[in-house]
Amino acid sequence: MKKTNACIEKATADDVQEILFVINTANRKAFGRIIPTKYFKEPIITIEELEESLEMMMFHVHRHKGMVVAVAALSVEDEDTGRIRWVYVLPKFQKQGIGTALVLHLEQVAREKGLRKIRLVTDNNAEWAIRFYKKLGYILINKASNPWGFDVWMDKQL
Repeated sequence: MKKTNACIEKATADDVQEILFVINTANRKAFGRIIPTKYFKEPIITIEELEESLEMMMFHVHRHKGMVVAVAALSVEDEDTGRIRWVYVLPKFQKQGIGTALVLHLEQVAREKGLRKIRLVTDNNAEWAIRFYKKLGYILINKASNPWGFDVWMDKQL
């Protein structure tokens, strides 16, 4: 893996537009082909929703030459459990270890906060995402129906 951790930092309010671009661009590329058109939300997140999320979650970004190319967020669900959300890497920067570095970084942040477990949700049809998280030690714990199939809930003990 390349030295990607050095480029990860906590997001600031100045990063909002770039984070919005990364999430919506990467989501369109990844999920636009597996979620039926009538259910696919475009954009997946608006500027107002993102600004609200920034208040509730800790966003971290990966920069390349000063530009945000990947993002991930951590929220605290309860005294023991965190939740990883919005893990997206721009397509041009995928398969370089950036997503792995971001998730591992958020796991470390969660440990530092005293959390003992971390969870996430992805679409059952996102086989690449399920493989990615399983490689990082996440296990499938539940499935929940959605209008086009179901979501997969995964957990990892920290």
